[in-house]
Amino acid sequence: MDTVFIGEHLWPGKLGQFFVVLSFAAALLATLSYYFETIKDKPDGSWLKIARSAYFVNLMAIIGIGTCLFYIIYNHLFEYHYAWAHSSKALPVYYIISCFWEGQEGSFWLWTFWQSVLGFVLVFRAKTWEPPVMAVVMLSQTFLASMLLGVEILGIRVGSSPFILLRDAVQAPIFARPDYLSMVADGNGLNPLLQNYWMVIHPPTLFLGFASMIVPFAYALAGLWQKRYTEWISVALPWALFAVMVLGAGIIMGSFWAYEALNFGGFWAWDPVENASLVPWLTLVAGLHCNLIYKNTGYSLRATYFFYIISFVLILYSTFLTRSGVLGDTSVHAFTDLGMNWQLLIFILVFLIPALSLYFKRYKSIPTIVKE
Repeated sequence: MDTVFIGEHLWPGKLGQFFVVLSFAAALLATLSYYFETIKDKPDGSWLKIARSAYFVNLMAIIGIGTCLFYIIYNHLFEYHYAWAHSSKALPVYYIISCFWEGQEGSFWLWTFWQSVLGFVLVFRAKTWEPPVMAVVMLSQTFLASMLLGVEILGIRVGSSPFILLRDAVQAPIFARPDYLSMVADGNGLNPLLQNYWMVIHPPTLFLGFASMIVPFAYALAGLWQKRYTEWISVALPWALFAVMVLGAGIIMGSFWAYEALNFGGFWAWDPVENASLVPWLTLVAGLHCNLIYKNTGYSLRATYFFYIISFVLILYSTFLTRSGVLGDTSVHAFTDLGMNWQLLIFILVFLIPALSLYFKRYKSIPTIVKE
């Protein structure tokens, strides 16, 4: 006979998990629909309508996930592992907000949320670029959504759900009791080093920067894909400027936090997670400079392609470093390994291999000046 546990609030978790599955399915459908719209010889808009509908379902599902998770954390529902592991009743509201993205699942949600917001802008502003650019963006959304699934397929665990119950995540004799919640007085709370005002605003800014990095990448890939080698430069430039500005601001906030919370005492002794974000920012700055050079002189188009492509790939690589457990012993806000290393590696390879293959395949076709 199944145990009936007293005091558990199961509906926000079940609703949240429904939104997780819905966001993944909608992102996958949008990706395929945008792809088919792009490769059609004579696009008639039929796939585009499906793609846009799927995108908006994905957006609503992502908002639903965030709403359910915040409800769980804010109301101290410690029957959920995420709330128990990252929050406590003693925390003020602004640090409860920080609890939202202290864990891997919450930070993945933050990334996919910002990416969906940028997708909203692209749907209405990208015009003829919408199908190829959004196909790339929604492919990234599909991978990010898979990180939250927390389901087992053929013995392989896919993602980690933020809505797993404490009694399913932790093995202990206490969970044999129907009234175990009466003995769970409080959660573990937020890491004291993360109880800093910079950690309230730094992660949202940083992840907005992460999300915005895909747009110049998507435009560059779309230009190669559709052999519109020069048309994308002007429309990608504002996005590159935005990404450089936001990611740079996020990194600076992280350095201020490292000074105050960790007292490293040196500019190049930043926390390694911050350094991992700095490298793709530098390559994006290089791409932005090449973009401006080409726009004004006609030089450096090939370099612009390369830097925009490699910048997003390096974002994915830095994500692998900070989430695989590699930096777990060297940074207080790197994440531990949740068994998703294979997913992160596939995420990198799916964007790295096709992008570089297409770049080198089209390399000679990219317009260039002989004396460059």
